[in-house]
This record gives sequence, structure tokens and C-alpha cells, in this order.
Amino acid sequence: MRSGLFVAFLLSVPAASFAQSPTPSQTQAPAPTPEQIAARNDSLRNDRTMHVNRILEQIKGKEDLPAEEVFQDIKILKGMPARRLLGIMSQGYSNSLGVSCSHCHVTTDFAKDDKPQKQVARDMVAMAAFINDSLLKKIKGIRSENPGVNCGTCHNMRPRPGFGARAGAAPPRS
Repeated sequence: MRSGLFVAFLLSVPAASFAQSPTPSQTQAPAPTPEQIAARNDSLRNDRTMHVNRILEQIKGKEDLPAEEVFQDIKILKGMPARRLLGIMSQGYSNSLGVSCSHCHVTTDFAKDDKPQKQVARDMVAMAAFINDSLLKKIKGIRSENPGVNCGTCHNMRPRPGFGARAGAAPPRS
């Protein structure tokens, strides 16, 4: 009896319901042009610069103090001068992920932990340190005196790490 109901169900469903899902190439937007990529990167750079300049103005005279004495909620990169921390955040992390400060931070209160991306970034910094300090040193035959990974190694200007072309790269030439 069940097989009869199943057959009746199949006959009642339009054939279009069984059509294959579109392939990624059928659903993806066209690749951005080099001009669009440049404009996006300029916009992100300008946004990061605005935030960094605003913070530098707020901490004037304290730029060379350890970051944890100047900022609240510093859990990694302790002991680093506040100005250097801002450079690493802006030029290192943000640039490597192709994002601005608001990806991980509430930009009206950088000490807040409201965004999960902030903790993910902390965990990934710890992961990169473990790879650099422990794992890479055990690889025999590696052709580098000081091998290392950083955010850009996997992210390639994308907020989510993965394989594929660099997000900020121009499309391949035909």
C-alpha cells in the first residue's frame, strides 16, 4: 500500500520539482572588474584610516604605552605599544580579511565583545601562533629558515578563509 501512495505522490508532483538545482556558475554574480575591486579596497582603507585616526586622537600622548594600559579588553598582543596594535589591526587583520573595523568591533565602543567575529579572530591568532611556533618547525625539508602563516595565508582578502582566487585580485586574463 505504501508504494502505491508513493507512486501517486510522484505522479502528482510536477516534473519541474525534480529539476536539478542551478550550478554555482549559473547563480554567481559576475566577477568584479578591476575598477570595482580598487574602489572597494579604497573605501575599506578610508574607513579603517578614519577609525585609526579617531582613536589616535583619543589616545594622544599614550601611543607608546602598552596596549592593555591604553585600551580596554585587550586579551592578545599584550605588551605591544598601542600605536602598533592599531597598525596590526588595520593593516594586518583587516586588510588580510578584506574588511574594516566594524567586521569585528562595535566602532562606537571597541571594548565591547558583542560581535562573535572578535572572539573568532582571537582564536585564529592563537591558531596561527600554534602553527608557527609548533607545527611548522616539525616539517622536515621545508625550504624556509623562518616559515610562518598569518591571516592572509588563508583568508586572501576574504572574511571567511577558504580556497580560490584572492578576493582583491583582478579576474584572470583570457
